[in-house]
Amino acid sequence: MSTSGPPRLSKLCYMVARTLSAFGLPGLRALRTRIYRWHFRAPAMHVSDRVMVVAAHRSASAAIAFGRGVELGADSYIDYSGGVEIGDRVAVSEGAKVFTHNHVVRSGHSDWHRNPIEFSPLRIEREAWIGACAVVLPRVRRIGRGAVVGAGAVLAEDVADYAVYAGNPAREVYRRTVDDAG
Repeated sequence: MSTSGPPRLSKLCYMVARTLSAFGLPGLRALRTRIYRWHFRAPAMHVSDRVMVVAAHRSASAAIAFGRGVELGADSYIDYSGGVEIGDRVAVSEGAKVFTHNHVVRSGHSDWHRNPIEFSPLRIEREAWIGACAVVLPRVRRIGRGAVVGAGAVLAEDVADYAVYAGNPAREVYRRTVDDAG
């Protein structure tokens, strides 16, 4: 995996590809995916319509790294303000949201905009799957290898390897039994 630190031209192309609805047309979908791959240095990435991968706030840790074969579903959103590493063959399904920052609200100013921002890094291990419309909240540091975050789940804690989490708040439902020998 390599961390994104692309040239300005790739950033401009990425901003255009993620913003213009024309990139949803059949002839331009492949170009959109190639632009995302180039900008994020992410070989074999697949990108659907209206995918947002952004650092919502500037921070020293704002970086993202993609493994091979990552799939980003339509309307998915990844905030990498706190830093995100995504392993090989990870799927982020339609409408899923990943956040790595939060505004301090427990104490401080009543206008939460004026309070400091907390950043938290996230590692999504290989072959994990974040289901449709799931929300990964800040302070989640790891989603384990082969883990599944169910559709619509609101995840507020780390996920062990091969664990399946579902619900709001998301809780472990069971552990997957995986046989990769065949």
